[in-house]
Amino acid sequence: MLENAKRRIFTDVLDNKAQYLLLVFFLVVGITAGTFTVSNLHMGTKEALESYRDSIFISVKSADPDFWGIFLHSLLNHTLFIGVIITFSLMMLGIPVIAATLIFKGFCVGFTIGVLALDMSIGGFLAIVVCAFLPNLILIPCICKAGVLGLNNAIQVFKTRHIPKTPQDKLISSRPYFYKMLIVYACGFSGVLFESLLTPALMKLI
Repeated sequence: MLENAKRRIFTDVLDNKAQYLLLVFFLVVGITAGTFTVSNLHMGTKEALESYRDSIFISVKSADPDFWGIFLHSLLNHTLFIGVIITFSLMMLGIPVIAATLIFKGFCVGFTIGVLALDMSIGGFLAIVVCAFLPNLILIPCICKAGVLGLNNAIQVFKTRHIPKTPQDKLISSRPYFYKMLIVYACGFSGVLFESLLTPALMKLI
């Protein structure tokens, strides 16, 4: 079963390599922009961010984290990203919006890395791994897969824009797309659980 899953992922990447490369490029642009934004802030702003970061770690270590609140926040973010991609992929406007969504996701990750990297000790490195790398190990591939599906659907919408279709026809033709998106959303749910349950627990150990 594992080998079959690996084969399907490999085939999917090969079949959509141009789309994946494009979206990864936008993601890297966002990550780079996020980290540079932090590095170019004024010293006073950096100190305020560092103080805010330290206060979060202190509160996590001194009291039990609000796992339910963290879970709802993470789930909302995941739902918004997937929801925006699905909504705009049904329009010809979908391509630039999906690209902007990947850039924004990358910016959020890059900004987080930049704030955590203000402390370049071993603790700062571990914080980057726990708070930025591990949660997104699942979430980013899911966002990229959703972006690829969205791009392909938006391109199909553009190609068939002159073909008359009733709302019922559009719904029927979009069912396979919605089904695939639902699978991606469900896979990302495991990343949400990791981010909301394991990340705060690991933060206590740093």
